Order: sequence, then C-alpha cells, then structure tokens
Amino acid sequence: MPHLAGLTRPSLQLSGADPRVTLDWMVEFTNQGMLDVEIRLFAEKLVRNVFPHDYLSEYATFENWVRTHIRYSRDPTTIEQVKTPRAVIETGTGDCDCLTSLLGTLCGTMGAKVRYVAGAFSKTSDGPIWSHVWCEAFDPTTKAWVVLDPVPGRRVAVMLDKLVDAMAVMAVA
Repeated sequence: MPHLAGLTRPSLQLSGADPRVTLDWMVEFTNQGMLDVEIRLFAEKLVRNVFPHDYLSEYATFENWVRTHIRYSRDPTTIEQVKTPRAVIETGTGDCDCLTSLLGTLCGTMGAKVRYVAGAFSKTSDGPIWSHVWCEAFDPTTKAWVVLDPVPGRRVAVMLDKLVDAMAVMAVA
C-alpha cells in the first residue's frame, strides 16, 4: 500500500442521505485530489505500461486497482462518511462514494472528464431510495461515457438493469 504524507483522515460525516450533498463533497474531494502531486504520481505509476491514448485500458487499470486494493466497508447505519481520495488510499477502506471518488480522481488526474452518478434501485411514495454511487469517465475515442464502478465490478450491467432513477454531477469537465 502506498504511503502518502500528510494524510487527511476521513474528514466529513454527513447526517441524512441526500445524494446531492454526497455528490457535491465527492466533487470537492476530487478537485482537491487532482491538485495532489503524490496522487498524480501514483496514477502515473499505475498506468505506466498502458499504451498511450488507450483510455479504456487506463480506466480499467484504475478500476481494477481500486477494486483489488481497497476494501469495501459500509458506513455506520445513520451516517454518511465521505473520505478524501488520499484517506481512502492510506486506510485501504471505504464505501461506494469513497471508492468512487478515488477512482474518479485517478481518472481525472490523468486528464479524463469524469462525472459522478447516484442511483436508486427502488422507490417509495416519497420518491427514490438513493443507495449507490459510481463514476463515469468520458472516452474521447468512442465519444461515450464509460461506467466505472469498483463495488459490483463485472456485475455492473446487472446492477444498472435494476436502476429506477439516477442523478449525475460533473466532477471534472
């Protein structure tokens, strides 16, 4: 596990489950992470053997690293905890928003356009029940948004088939 000096421990605990607030903090932490020289150097090391301009392989490299090196851990029942990408790398754990913001930051620091998406898989009479977030990176070769989600991994298509509502916010334009 890489060591990043000046670790910022999980710095935000939100009450409630408003996905817009979580997405906004993910964007903020991504913007901070993209300014972090050590995270940029780490991203460069991860993709050093990827052929230049092979953006899909670059994204897959980042997604696979997060999926295999960061342990998914749920937040406490009534608390939304959002970690900085630096804290996720250092602690080696996080929930979907933490893993996703790290993944988006790695893609963004290498020049990708990134957006974060909150998804609901069920609804009540009060509206959607937001329960998951993931990122999408724009592939300039195919001109398409690529879904990147380190939590379900290869089962992402199955997950998306169950989606009943979603909201997206640009993280890196």
